[in-house]
Amino acid sequence: MNWTINAINPQTNSFTPPLDMRDAISGIRALPPLPGSAVRIINLISDPKADADKLTAIIESDPLLAAQIIRWSTSSLYGYRGQITTVHDAIVRVLGFNFVLDLALGLAVLAPLKAPKEGVVGTRMFWIHALASTRLMAKLNEKLPEEQRLASQEVFLTALLHNIGFPLLGHQFPDEFKHLDNLINANPSLSIYHLETFAFGVNHAQIGAWLMSAWSMPAVITNVVYHHHNPYYRGENHPLNLLTFLNDYLLGQIGIGDAANQSCSDEAWAALGLDQETGHRILENLQTEIEAIAEMAESLTH
Repeated sequence: MNWTINAINPQTNSFTPPLDMRDAISGIRALPPLPGSAVRIINLISDPKADADKLTAIIESDPLLAAQIIRWSTSSLYGYRGQITTVHDAIVRVLGFNFVLDLALGLAVLAPLKAPKEGVVGTRMFWIHALASTRLMAKLNEKLPEEQRLASQEVFLTALLHNIGFPLLGHQFPDEFKHLDNLINANPSLSIYHLETFAFGVNHAQIGAWLMSAWSMPAVITNVVYHHHNPYYRGENHPLNLLTFLNDYLLGQIGIGDAANQSCSDEAWAALGLDQETGHRILENLQTEIEAIAEMAESLTH
């Protein structure tokens, strides 16, 4: 095992990675706490009297979150030509209540995780992948047979959070995160998912699901975070999981995310009533938005 790890990591440095991180993970006594704004947003989701005013009050209590929501509403992705200066305007004029509710939850959940910015699994690429996923998964969902279409809120939040294991890995284990980046750079033809599993005994899907469970996030999100690299999973929420798998495969074809070397069978497409031609056509149309997505990702990374 040690020989094999050295063989796929020719760079020499003083760091000796663990062959199994499960003991290190189980030894962690405290995860980053779920931010207070996220807790309030989760409570608002179950409030039958939830409205734009209540959501605005929660967001404005967190200045960084408020700035991100306003910045999002002025992005060229949404084409609003007027001036947006308040969170309330961003909600009612541009983005809509449900969209901002999910967006604010996703941004608040990700806020405490401080991982390295650079690299294939760094926070810049994490945000490019997450933002591109919110666009691509929504478009793929629209092409599903009507009776199989998924709830747009679940699709959006899953798109935003399903790779949360990478920033958590970088936050809790910076040396191992750097080692993984070295492995990826040294082995561009190998699957990142398989590399990390082989090198550490765990992977970002397992680590991310652990965080989602600890934070009592919705079960649908936790399920997909855990299973999104497995197209054969047929348990609860498997259509959303399969949609996420197809999304990652497509983005990997244009060098975005961690699935550049992920294979995808015709059966995976057929299980959702889609075909590869449709998926690649949607992907081609999405590429006109990549520059704007990268600009927004850069601002969110800072």
